[in-house]
Amino acid sequence: MTSIVNFFPVIVVALGALATLVMEPFLKDDNKHKIIPWFAAVFVALGMASFTLVTTDTCHDLFAMDPVRRLLGLAVLLCTLLGVSGLQWTLGHEGHKGGEAYGLMLLASTGALLMTQAIDFIALFIAMELTSFPVYALVGIRRKDTNAGEGVFKYFVSGSIFSAIFLYGVALVYGATGTTHFSALILQGREPIYAIGILLTIFGLLFKAGAAPVHYWVADVYTGASVAVTGFMAAVVKVGALAALGSVWLGMLVTRAGVAGAWNLSEQVTAAGQSKPVFYLVVIVAVLSILVGAFSGLAQKSIRRILAFSAVMNAGFIVLGLLVPSYLKNGTVQLGAMFYFLVTYAVASAGALTGVAYLSGKGDRKENLEDLQGADRKHPFVALGATVCLASLAGLPPVAGFLAKFALFTDVFAAGHGAIAIFAFALSLVAAVYYLRIAYVLFMPVKAEGECKCCCCKSQAAFTYMLKFAVAISAIALIAMSMFPGKALLG
Repeated sequence: MTSIVNFFPVIVVALGALATLVMEPFLKDDNKHKIIPWFAAVFVALGMASFTLVTTDTCHDLFAMDPVRRLLGLAVLLCTLLGVSGLQWTLGHEGHKGGEAYGLMLLASTGALLMTQAIDFIALFIAMELTSFPVYALVGIRRKDTNAGEGVFKYFVSGSIFSAIFLYGVALVYGATGTTHFSALILQGREPIYAIGILLTIFGLLFKAGAAPVHYWVADVYTGASVAVTGFMAAVVKVGALAALGSVWLGMLVTRAGVAGAWNLSEQVTAAGQSKPVFYLVVIVAVLSILVGAFSGLAQKSIRRILAFSAVMNAGFIVLGLLVPSYLKNGTVQLGAMFYFLVTYAVASAGALTGVAYLSGKGDRKENLEDLQGADRKHPFVALGATVCLASLAGLPPVAGFLAKFALFTDVFAAGHGAIAIFAFALSLVAAVYYLRIAYVLFMPVKAEGECKCCCCKSQAAFTYMLKFAVAISAIALIAMSMFPGKALLG
């Protein structure tokens, strides 16, 4: 019975997805974006409330629940609420005739929730695909938009390739252990097979997370999708992928052979307890992601492309959290800083992009920096909320992003990787420039403009209430997480 209770959030959100898809054909086009988003939001809220019932337990060695997974699940649903509100504004503003996007977003959230709970590779693969296929459709929801068509084609093709790579890695892990559980015991003499299999599964998850060197799809897909979908991908899909990566990593640490035995290519072990091949793999991915994200973002004028490279850079920061465990050295495993950073990034990124979706005005193609100049004059409430989210991404106090970066870099430094921590901190300052540039543009003075007299403004006001509420909640959540980080994540 306990295991079923732990699935209540997943069940509630899945039922909400099915219910919204069923009701969509029975509503007039004018009412779809006024009714369906609120209906979906109710199920998201019920899913968040049902997390109060879950307990620490496992289900048939396929899924698990604990305090960290509970927090990750809440972050997924908060970002889903932001995505639904952004979609309501964007699609309602554009007069989109279909309402299926909301059901697709809830289905993708269902998959992401399962990804955070998965402790078995087959369960993880099914959850990954349940997340991916609705997102493919969301990216291409604007059928006549050539950018959307290009984005969904690249995302689908590359996603299919890396899903196959992931599944082949799972097959090798099964051949080396006789099971698909994350923490399976390695059979004698099959360590090299296990090492290759884990490498392939990790690369499959890094693709979903948008980390370098498998990040090449990110900018085009983020540009092709609507801003609301971009925010959803940057937050929910990344939470699912990196939470799963953390679970796979911890599973690898607690196998009978441990990391050094599984990657038996060198007998020398780093100060933090990882064998050198694993250490080099993590460092290369993290450094490439941070470099590409920091400097590519500086050259962009499109806010979506800026935040696309922000996603790449933050994936690198989060991957650095894998260097923190010191299992072979003192028998302890601590990924709290990594998961705390992941949660704060997801909420801040989704909040910032949802705010941009609203502040972009006549359509979210109007999204260059100069197009948003002085947006606070007309929409001060949303501009303030988006600025709080941008401040968190930049790592400014007193928002949670500052504490997340401080905890992560401190732990990496304490684990014996001082040079890497200093490098990451320096580039985080570089990246802070483009976050602050967006915030500065929002509050820049503009020349006086005539009042908008278009007849659609009053009718579209109904699309703003949920968005304003969701952006405010995300800003409040970021401030609250900085005040009450929780021992489970930072201790």
